[in-house]
Amino acid sequence: MKTSPFAVWPARGSTVSLEPTFREAASFARASLKPDAFPEDAMRGKGRPVIVLPGFFSPDVGTARLRAFLARQDFKVYPWGQGLNIGPTTAILAGLMRTLEKLAARHGESPALIGQSLGGTIAREAAKRRPDLVSEVLTIVSPIRLPVPTTLAPLAHCAAILWDRETQKTLAQISAPPPMRLTAIIAPHDGIVDPRACIPDPAPNVEVIFIDGQHTTMGSNPAVQRVVAAKLAR
Repeated sequence: MKTSPFAVWPARGSTVSLEPTFREAASFARASLKPDAFPEDAMRGKGRPVIVLPGFFSPDVGTARLRAFLARQDFKVYPWGQGLNIGPTTAILAGLMRTLEKLAARHGESPALIGQSLGGTIAREAAKRRPDLVSEVLTIVSPIRLPVPTTLAPLAHCAAILWDRETQKTLAQISAPPPMRLTAIIAPHDGIVDPRACIPDPAPNVEVIFIDGQHTTMGSNPAVQRVVAAKLAR
């Protein structure tokens, strides 16, 4: 099997292991059955266009709760529409560029990008390629330092079969930040991805915010929702 330059199995003694991954799965099940209420004190968006990108091996349904919250706060929110997120492939990035062009023309302004986990990694890359089409980037527990210690490494190895040379090149440059405003939300006790792999280098346009929570449920976390709304409403 082709190995992935993106992910490795966590080393012995890492804070990321099978035990917290099982806790993440239980947390995800609870949040799916009975999600927390939306924060009533969150800021409103006045119709600002936003695209939400799902995490690794997740379709748009994985961002449904966050998108419902943003729509409730008067943002004009869109799914990414690229199917399962298998990484920053040439086809996925090209499809996302078409969506950005269409929405920028429709609204007369560039959309903001919000990405959960690997979705944020791809959002950063899209913003670097077409900064004229992206107004702002928010990433939620999104890995950018390779190789990423994660219990999802076996899935990443499978996805690597579909990654062409251009995708490999994209991954090698993934830590470089986009030029516009970037907010990175980090879960310090992440049970899926080593949180150190998600922290960007300091820069004038970069803000890092730590919010305790589970990797799999950050999009339905009221504290995360409140921060996302506040940053987008600026």
